[in-house]
Amino acid sequence: MNKINFAELFPDNRHEGDTTLRQAQLVLLRMFKIIDYICRKHHIKYWMCSGTLLGAVRHKGFIPWDDDLDICMPREDFERFVKIAVEEFPSDMLLQTRETDPNYRYLPLPCKVRDKKSFVLTPGYMDEKSEKGLYIDVFTIDRYHTNPVMFRLEKAIKTYNTFICKCLDSVDFKDESFIRKILSYFHPLFHFLVLQYMKSAKKIIKRNQQLGTNCRIGHGFDTIWKRYFTYKDIFPLSELTFEDATFYAPHSPDVYLSTLYGPDYMTPLPESKRIFHAQVIKPIL
Repeated sequence: MNKINFAELFPDNRHEGDTTLRQAQLVLLRMFKIIDYICRKHHIKYWMCSGTLLGAVRHKGFIPWDDDLDICMPREDFERFVKIAVEEFPSDMLLQTRETDPNYRYLPLPCKVRDKKSFVLTPGYMDEKSEKGLYIDVFTIDRYHTNPVMFRLEKAIKTYNTFICKCLDSVDFKDESFIRKILSYFHPLFHFLVLQYMKSAKKIIKRNQQLGTNCRIGHGFDTIWKRYFTYKDIFPLSELTFEDATFYAPHSPDVYLSTLYGPDYMTPLPESKRIFHAQVIKPIL
């Protein structure tokens, strides 16, 4: 297979940023363009989500204080993406999964795309030996039933996963409260329970793929996020400008953002409530 010359297609322009945050955003934007290129080439579906989608709609690019990017992929597309990206990513990018980085241990998020020429620290994961470059989060998306009884059951299953994952995370935040410190002693138990849950979830995921388009769309059974949409809210995908390029977005960005942030999502948060994900960012090593 001939390697794509991404250095020529999407030059690394992080040095052009006039602040550390802007340099980080330029790193993320380049990675996003490469992901988009590979997905379009192989007909892999994805869409901007969370603050990335909000930035596209409200700011035509990054939310001015944002330091990460988020995209969603349907399960079947995600499974193709992780196989293809390993082969086609340039050498300065890493597809970070538990298979490609044995030290990556955050179970509820199966994949990040990392830049190898930068460094970022996020709360709770200071001592991890995993790769720590600037990253794009890749969220899996699964199908859920439209039948109210089945859907309530599926949400209950997800609630259980969220609970045990939060307990599992206590080991990384044990100094924040007495309860977290107590829970941290049971880390091996919660780790076992999460792994067992994920084995069971695979069966549900496979079964629900048979729902086709007669379904709800939501974050994966193996994640902790609980956001659900109708199929027509997401598909067919639309496209939105983000910075100097165009990327895929849900069919109805307004419904998506209203669900996540409420009807006033176009009004920026007051400065006191703006969230920075990282504690330390070094876009240039």
